[in-house]
Amino acid sequence: MSKSSLVSELRSSLNKQAKHTIAYDLHGENPTEVKTWIPTGSTVLDLVISNREGGGIPVGKITTIAGESQSGKSLIATQILANCQKMGGIAIYIDTENASDPRWMTNLGLTTDKDFLYLQTQTLESTFQAIENVIANVRQKAPDRLICIVWDSVAATPGQAEVEGSYDPTSQIGLSARIISRGLRKITEMIGQQKIALVLTNQLKTNIGQMFGDARVEPGGKGLPYQASARIWLTRHTGKANGIITNDQGQLIGYRTSAQIVKNRFGPPNRTCEFNVMFDLANGDVGIKDEDSWLKVVGGTDLCPRSGAWYTLKYADGTEKKFQKADYNKLIKEEEFRQRFLDILHSELIIGYEQSVEENVS
Repeated sequence: MSKSSLVSELRSSLNKQAKHTIAYDLHGENPTEVKTWIPTGSTVLDLVISNREGGGIPVGKITTIAGESQSGKSLIATQILANCQKMGGIAIYIDTENASDPRWMTNLGLTTDKDFLYLQTQTLESTFQAIENVIANVRQKAPDRLICIVWDSVAATPGQAEVEGSYDPTSQIGLSARIISRGLRKITEMIGQQKIALVLTNQLKTNIGQMFGDARVEPGGKGLPYQASARIWLTRHTGKANGIITNDQGQLIGYRTSAQIVKNRFGPPNRTCEFNVMFDLANGDVGIKDEDSWLKVVGGTDLCPRSGAWYTLKYADGTEKKFQKADYNKLIKEEEFRQRFLDILHSELIIGYEQSVEENVS
């Protein structure tokens, strides 16, 4: 018997014994392949996570977004839900911090009256149970509907015993970690089989006593780092030179955020990117300023070199377009200019990109 025949027979036998499909080959339909990605609102972040065009948050996998206070965790999570709705999906927001503002969420593009479910769970146990119930109920009526669940946040969710216990910090050591690890083991396969995008936000805290290396750590034990397919750490810049963004009156209207992909099963890990986060409600300028981050990646490359204050965008047909940073926001709205920028952005950020940027444009 040939090797291929033996493997095929073994696959059929295992599936027959299990009475459902558990054995696959990875060239056909299989539960581990990510076919759908939900944009985060930042093209550069989508690319460094997925390492492909049209990327973002993987559907069928667990993604964690951890960061310091006011680094943009909830904002990105809300924009992911809004993009899920735009793709025809159902957005589910589990709020254990009691910190959501419907008006702010609406400004970020989220529709909060339809295609949206808001849940306030009290404990880790009830949150995991709610996730199970939501998946089971929706899949009975809509087997193929895109679903994105955001849990905001893991660190703010206590265990049932913690709620019922005292305020003694030593009374329930390791409780949350054990519950989270058990809960994730239970729902990870369900997330993959039912093609659900699960996004968990978390805090970044300092590991007291660590002398060397990065002392930041996510609370909740080791379950999250092991089970998540993509882990994103956010850091807010605070320096006046390249951190905070103010208006003409000196009021703070935004800041620059760095994202580090500390774990990635879809491309190389430890890649970083930056983008501006805005909250200028007076002028309707809120959320991630996507195109602003493109210039930092593309500007200075061989296809868009910089000389002083001038950039030169080179097209595939040999023509060039000289511009300054002040003209960029206007030019990026033009279809040809925008597409060329996107092509170069893809070629710069997608590792192993086989097709040349000139072939893309032509």
